[in-house]
Amino acid sequence: MTLERLDIDMNNGGDSLLKWKGDMEETQWLVLLRPFTSVKDLNLSEPSVPLIAPALQELSGERVTEVLPVLQNTFFTGPMPSGPVEEATRKFVAAQQLSGCPVTLHRRKHGEREYKDWEVGD
Repeated sequence: MTLERLDIDMNNGGDSLLKWKGDMEETQWLVLLRPFTSVKDLNLSEPSVPLIAPALQELSGERVTEVLPVLQNTFFTGPMPSGPVEEATRKFVAAQQLSGCPVTLHRRKHGEREYKDWEVGD
């Protein structure tokens, strides 16, 4: 059995979300994600994006397929990432593109049912 979709949902984390922010470093997120070699779709809840995006931007050059090597789609729910999170997402997408393993980003606003493709910086 292979896992093709990974959902990281931290919406109801309460105090535990603050603990994750303080305890998980970028390298730890990469270690956590590394075993998911068959994941094609990554679904990130709004609170998880600022935690995971900086870790993914660390992947560049030959390392880009080290974590989530067959990733094709990333789904976000909530407002557009901005500032450092947007920059981290931009770097990750660019690295994936250069490696020949492009990732399509999809986003939906709260309350919407459908995801829409989007480019970082839109």
